[in-house]
Amino acid sequence: MRGGMWYHPEHKVMSTETAFLGASTVFGKNWLGHRYFDYLINRENFKLTFGKSFRKMVYLDTAVANGPAAMRKDPEGDARTTRYLINHLADIKPELTIFVTTCDMLEPTANEDTPTIKQSDDPYVQNRIDMYEAVNRQYGRVLNVHLPEIATKEPGFSELIDTLFKPGKSTKPLPFAPNEYHQFYFPDLIMKDVEVCVPLGIPAIIPASVPLTTAEVVRAIAPEQIKRLREPREGDPLGSNRTTRHAWQWWHEDPGYMASKGDHKVLLQHYLRPELLGT
Repeated sequence: MRGGMWYHPEHKVMSTETAFLGASTVFGKNWLGHRYFDYLINRENFKLTFGKSFRKMVYLDTAVANGPAAMRKDPEGDARTTRYLINHLADIKPELTIFVTTCDMLEPTANEDTPTIKQSDDPYVQNRIDMYEAVNRQYGRVLNVHLPEIATKEPGFSELIDTLFKPGKSTKPLPFAPNEYHQFYFPDLIMKDVEVCVPLGIPAIIPASVPLTTAEVVRAIAPEQIKRLREPREGDPLGSNRTTRHAWQWWHEDPGYMASKGDHKVLLQHYLRPELLGT
């Protein structure tokens, strides 16, 4: 008996250690700049987590770690990595898992109460579904963070931003519907958005920002390419118009979006084209 409680020699006390899986990624660098973790894990040292128990583990889906556009270019590699990670989930024993993934297994008009898509003909989306379901099946307490389109200068995260920042000398129309909605998310905000939600005990958040059309994005961060916007067409994709109740700064049921379109355009300029601020 220890401390007035019965103790069985096979009983294992939960570790107080923490781990971050995806430490060297754009999200890892921002998160780790504000929080300490005992284990910083990347692909090279992933096995260090095997057999260990953690109080808290942050687990980045490969699409968040490497970029959705990058994963779409290598579906076989994406599937291989996803299967490997799923096969080793049982080797790690976290008390709380913060699983950061994409919105790709959610409908374009989803909120936190919307069920995830169970099956997709798109191999990339199916990999996200498989990983999401495996994590939630394996671990008891999970906060799922579904990120919309990610705004960063690092290639592979947003096809629109990649195209705008590497236009070359092309004068061809941009291959994007001018009225398609984009909901950009900035990696610098991830820690505060997540940590304010952990004590709420909720299963999922979608830190979705106010939607901006392709045309509005181009005017905000690439005004020199406005002439490349094509005319709208019937059947153009509508894009993302997801909502959230929990992200700390984006949405409130009464006033709606707390950050206006103008605010969001300023944020895009701040992170991607600071020289355009105030113009």
